[in-house]
This record gives sequence, structure tokens and C-alpha cells, in this order.
Amino acid sequence: MGDMPDGVIHTGVKADLFKSMGHPARILVLEMLVNGPETVSNLRDCTGLEASNLSQHLGILRRQRLIVPSRKDGRLFYELTSPEVREVLEAARGLLGTILDVGVLRKPDGGAEGNGSNADPGAAPASALTPAAQAAG
Repeated sequence: MGDMPDGVIHTGVKADLFKSMGHPARILVLEMLVNGPETVSNLRDCTGLEASNLSQHLGILRRQRLIVPSRKDGRLFYELTSPEVREVLEAARGLLGTILDVGVLRKPDGGAEGNGSNADPGAAPASALTPAAQAAG
């Protein structure tokens, strides 16, 4: 990649990975695949996506090598490529729980937040999450 320092290259690759995981539909698909291979028809039914839209999302996840297709008895399945994908999802769920837990929020002066009335006005409440994000969490 030319004269770019290694750190810049690695951050760019990481950013691409996070971008590929950064859509509610793709997160939902990955969460479904944590439990094992799923048929495309089941992914379509459970996500509510049109076949063409689901295909686009699956293509993005395939290109990032997060999922892999296979055929069995004439049916197309997808599964996670590695257990690390599950670990990333679990880490994200844990981080999200920590961020949304009002009890761990701190004021800039170091004091604890109260019941949420003084919470960061820019922070999204759990109720503002999309249904797919709520299901994934």
C-alpha cells in the first residue's frame, strides 16, 4: 500500500471491518449465525428483508470473510467463518450494556450520575435503539 505507515494500514482495514458490521440488518444476520448455520430462506424470513436486499448484505459479509456459504441437499446455508466473530458480537453487546447502564456513567467532575435525569443529552436511550439493535443486545 505504498508509503503508508503500518498503523494507518491496520486502522483502515479495521475501519472496513467495522463498516461491514455497522448495519442493523448485517448485525442481525451475524447474531442469527452465532447459533450455527442458517438457510438463506430462514435468514430472509427472520430478518424480513427482500431477497435482493438480503443478498447484498450477505455479499458484504462474505467479502469481509465473516461468513461463508455452503450447500446441503440443494439448500444454501451461511455460517460464521470463525469463533472470533461471535466474540466481537459479545464484546459489542457488553460494551453497549456498559454505555447504556446509567449507574456507570460519570459526570465530568467525577461524580456519579443520578437516575438518568442528568445523563448526557447526546447519548441515545435504550428505547431509541432500532428493533434489530435491541434484539441483538
